[in-house]
Amino acid sequence: MLGRSEVLEEFFISLQEAMWRILSRSWESVELDNPRRIASVDIAYRGDLALAVAVCWDLERGEPVEERWLACETPYPYVPGLLFLREAPLMLRAVKLLEHDWSLLLVDGHGLLHPRRMGLAVILGLVLGKPALGVAKSLLVGVEGPGEDWGPVEVSGEVLGYWFKTEGGGKFYVSPGYMLTVDHVPKLVRILGSRYPEPLAYADKLSRRLARSWSP
Repeated sequence: MLGRSEVLEEFFISLQEAMWRILSRSWESVELDNPRRIASVDIAYRGDLALAVAVCWDLERGEPVEERWLACETPYPYVPGLLFLREAPLMLRAVKLLEHDWSLLLVDGHGLLHPRRMGLAVILGLVLGKPALGVAKSLLVGVEGPGEDWGPVEVSGEVLGYWFKTEGGGKFYVSPGYMLTVDHVPKLVRILGSRYPEPLAYADKLSRRLARSWSP
């Protein structure tokens, strides 16, 4: 695995800021009233090894129709706010392996709920040219607003995503990645079952299982 580079990280921080300046002026959203198939992508680790899993999920049948995965050495250390350096190349390759068509990408990571509004889901959606939604288990930036089972997350007074309670009492955080607006989030979570999205939970379990059983 490569070591950290201060010069490289400074460059990519500046690149994120520049990309958001461009995107914020040309953000085009699409309507996803009844998506049939969605893709989900997650990564599990075993030492310096990363296992990326992409799943194509049929919402009507409630089951996966395709699973793809790849394993390789972790390309970069974890740096808060620069997770895409570590995970985006692997996730992108895994999603591109899917042969079935899909209309929405679920990413284990943030979208707009990011210090520079350029989380992993924004970058993957942008590169793929497809709608993407960021779903994270912890909050990187923002303040949770009130709510019983779900509520807004604000950054500098602006709602950029929402928190949702899990069946076990925990929380997950959802924000737009690409080609979606903040207003899409509650509706899409309802379509996905008003709980932690099953397609993403499936990809998470599969990646962890593969990582545990991996033998080079």
